[in-house]
Amino acid sequence: MEPMEIRIVMPFDPAFHDPKSVAATERCCSQHGKDYCDQPPVASVYYPPNGRVSACARALHGIVDDALSKFTQGRQ
Repeated sequence: MEPMEIRIVMPFDPAFHDPKSVAATERCCSQHGKDYCDQPPVASVYYPPNGRVSACARALHGIVDDALSKFTQGRQ
């Protein structure tokens, strides 16, 4: 398993994202998608393989849980 680096920027920072991205222009949760989530982003996250995403609180929790499960799998 290759190491995975996740970077979390809090609070949400549109400048962290591509200026033309949905995350930067619409300031919505791009992890879930603007059509599926009406919550505001609380963080900007570099999250492989998804790249840079904006995350609402629920998405951020899911990203951290996913990262922790991958980390603990690699430690066994």
